[in-house]
Amino acid sequence: MLHYTSILSIISLLSVASLTDAATADQWKGKSIYQLFTDRFAPPSATAPARTSPLPETCDPIQQTWCGGTWLSIIDKLDYIQGMGFDAVWISPVSQNIDVYTPYNYAYHGYWVNDPMTLNPRFGSADDLKALSAALHARGMYLMVDVVVNNIPSLNPYDAVNSTALKLDGSRWTDPNEFHPQCWIDYNNQTSVEYCWLGDDKVALMDVNTENPTVISSLNSWIGNLTSTYGIDGLRIDAAKHVPGPFWTDFCKAGGVFCIGEVYGSDINFAASFQTQKWMDSVLGYPLYYGIVNGFGTPNGNMSNFVEVAQQTLATFPQPGLLGNFIENHDLPRWRNTTSDPQLAYNAMVAQFIFDGLPVVYYGQEQDFSHGAGDPYNRAALWPSNYANTTTYQHIKKLNDIRHAVIANGTQFNGKNFLDSQTTIVASTKNDVAFRKGPLLAVLTNRGSPNVPQAFGVPTSGWSAQSAVIDLLSCKQYAVGSGGAISVSYAASGYGGMPYIFVSQTDASALKICGDVGVATYVSANTTTTSSASTSIPIQASKEFISVLAAGLVGLAVALSLV
Repeated sequence: MLHYTSILSIISLLSVASLTDAATADQWKGKSIYQLFTDRFAPPSATAPARTSPLPETCDPIQQTWCGGTWLSIIDKLDYIQGMGFDAVWISPVSQNIDVYTPYNYAYHGYWVNDPMTLNPRFGSADDLKALSAALHARGMYLMVDVVVNNIPSLNPYDAVNSTALKLDGSRWTDPNEFHPQCWIDYNNQTSVEYCWLGDDKVALMDVNTENPTVISSLNSWIGNLTSTYGIDGLRIDAAKHVPGPFWTDFCKAGGVFCIGEVYGSDINFAASFQTQKWMDSVLGYPLYYGIVNGFGTPNGNMSNFVEVAQQTLATFPQPGLLGNFIENHDLPRWRNTTSDPQLAYNAMVAQFIFDGLPVVYYGQEQDFSHGAGDPYNRAALWPSNYANTTTYQHIKKLNDIRHAVIANGTQFNGKNFLDSQTTIVASTKNDVAFRKGPLLAVLTNRGSPNVPQAFGVPTSGWSAQSAVIDLLSCKQYAVGSGGAISVSYAASGYGGMPYIFVSQTDASALKICGDVGVATYVSANTTTTSSASTSIPIQASKEFISVLAAGLVGLAVALSLV
């Protein structure tokens, strides 16, 4: 143990010396983020001893107690994260929490911070956090840390704001003037949202007075020290809308790194104000999340709502490329809890990864965790999954590979690369959508897994007729029809509800996602087939063929083409 501790100390010292410059918003563009709960991601090990004793034999999320994960245990499983292609890791808050039993059990999650300026000993030491930062940087990965500054927990909500009670609660703030007076939030009033208290009369979350000069200077000094001491590259700001926006400008400036805030809700204009007012670099894309849920959450869902939300997001946010795109997190239902169809989940993930923004995957999404309609059920330990190489794990890897390749290659379409181009909705129906992001054309559906005698036509793909295109998800080869049109059929067995990401054959060859992609062979204005190098459903491009398909003849044609 002494030997291990000595090695750890050396690593920590080296990490401080080798930290890169603070990561700016521009440097975060194109990143892909894996979100985890420190307590639930990886178990204690010989190199990552438990900081809590005793631990439960089984980590049952209903018990709402510590299960033993630490900053060092995260290091044990970095291969697992990097194996999916992620280049950034967002960990739960690192600050000290209230450490007593409450009506909601214990603060295993890390969000009941009573002293932001002290590390949480349940998760490790200062050297441990430095070691995690160094391990990530050695892999070329970024560290994002969740921070909570808006509130302090109390078990005595109606007698909490007095110096004696605050000291007994272990609060960093012990002057009553450092809190807003007690009132419960009225969510129809933004002033109330910013100045009243979260929580309830069992565990009140006392609202910190972020207009108080002592509070402001202390928090700004702390966040600058935190990011520089531990080599933190980005901050996820909890409950950002519960603090007056102007506070965040100097706070994020003091932190000196990329700031992305939680602005819970579907109001696009309000969420966008955090960028337009320059309060912080970005926010998590809650409006787009609700659009994805409406569009892909059920078979034959409301695709028009997804299209509407997507277009409003693009038109309203100054920098939509910095939004955090997610389909589940620790406050929301697991996607597979409400949507069992795997193809709907796959289509939703393609939207999450290819649309403007930074994809954020919540731990367990890659394992298809479904027992989680909400807190605390959506916070199960990951290790019972044995970190399996699931189909969804591979889907995420492929999507990250595509993003990395197209960014690293600088692949362009109409003079703009992937990061510099903005998503454009190309075509849509009540069940389908096609959108272009630089050189990539995503074609998605909410029809679900069963094959159906239906098709979706994209009248203008952006590529010329008879040119070759490749679907990067299946690595199958096609040719574009007349007028640059592409159409996909969902009729053949195994092709129901499939998502597609098309690129030109020339770009596919350069990206090397699909190896030797060959050259597609053009047949006629009505039908396209693939080269003999791979088997595929036909993609056609004419209105006449669509009518034939609707009449039921295409199903037979597809079946024959696959023989």
